Amino acid sequence: MKTTSNQLSLVILAGGMGSRYKGQKQIDPIGPNGESLMEYSIYDAMAVGIMHFVFVINQQFENETRKYFQKIIEAKGGSSEFVLQTTYTSVPRNYFDNIINRKKPWGTAHALLVAKNHLLNNFIVVNADDFYGKNSFLKAVSLHSEDKIAANQYGIVAYLLENTLSENGSVSRGICKIEKGILHDVIEHTNIFRYEDKIIFEDELISGVIDNNAPVSMNFWILNPSIFRFIEDKFELFMKSHSNDLKSEFFLPQVINELIHDNKVEVSASISSDQWFGMTYPGDKDVVKEEIYAKIQHGFYPRSLWY
Repeated sequence: MKTTSNQLSLVILAGGMGSRYKGQKQIDPIGPNGESLMEYSIYDAMAVGIMHFVFVINQQFENETRKYFQKIIEAKGGSSEFVLQTTYTSVPRNYFDNIINRKKPWGTAHALLVAKNHLLNNFIVVNADDFYGKNSFLKAVSLHSEDKIAANQYGIVAYLLENTLSENGSVSRGICKIEKGILHDVIEHTNIFRYEDKIIFEDELISGVIDNNAPVSMNFWILNPSIFRFIEDKFELFMKSHSNDLKSEFFLPQVINELIHDNKVEVSASISSDQWFGMTYPGDKDVVKEEIYAKIQHGFYPRSLWY
C-alpha cells in the first residue's frame, strides 16, 4: 500500500549551541524579510506535502520565536511542537551526578531521542543550520511513497562532498559507502578541507585525499519510530563510557552506522547533486545570504516566504 507525504513529519534539530558560529545560528536572519535558514526547509517540506513539524530546541529559543514559527505553520494549515533539549533531558537519573559540570547537550542522536513521544509515523530529520533544497525533500518523499521506510528500514539523502565544503574553515562529514541504492557504511572525518585542487582530511592519527564526488551524510535521514528503541539502548551504553566527559557527543550517523553493521537495519540511499550550504562559521552567513538571494532571483523561492 502506497503511503503519502502527509503521513511524514519533519524533525528540525535546533538545539545545538553554535560554539564555532559564536551565536544562535538557528534563528539568525538570512532572507530578505529576516527569514532564518530553517524556514526554507519548512517551506520546502510544505511544498511536498509535509505539515507536521517537531522542533528540538535549546534554552535560548525564546517564547517569541516559538510563537513566530507556530503562527507561520498554522497559517498554512500545519501543526508544530517544540521539545527542549538540555544536558539532563532523557538521561537516566543514575547519571545525573556525573554530568553536573557539563554545559551542553549530547549531540544529534540525543536530540532526536528527546522528540520520541512526539513522533508516531515516519519522519525526516534535518539540521536547522543546513540548507538542503526542495529536491532532497522530493527524494525523501519518493523513498517513503515506495514503502522503503518502515520498521528497521530507513533512508538517507546524501550529498556530493565537493558540494558541502565551507569557504571559512574545515568541516566534519560522514563519508558514505553506497552500493545499489543501499547505505553500507558511514566513516566520520572531523577535519575536511579543500587544498589546491584536492579535498583533504586530517584526523588525529591519519590523513589522506577524498574523492570530490564521494557521497556524504548531511544528517538528512528518513526514519521510522523503531529507531527510538535502538537509540535508547545505544545511549545507555554511551553514558556508561562517557557520562563524565564534558565534550563527548552521541551522534545520529554513528548510531545508524552501528545498526547497519549489526545487521539490525537497512538504509536506502538517494544522492542529491544539489549545492549544500550552511551556518558553521561566522563568515558563512554572508555566503548563505548570497545563495538565498540567488535562488530568489532564479524563482526557486518568493521574496517573502510567508506573507
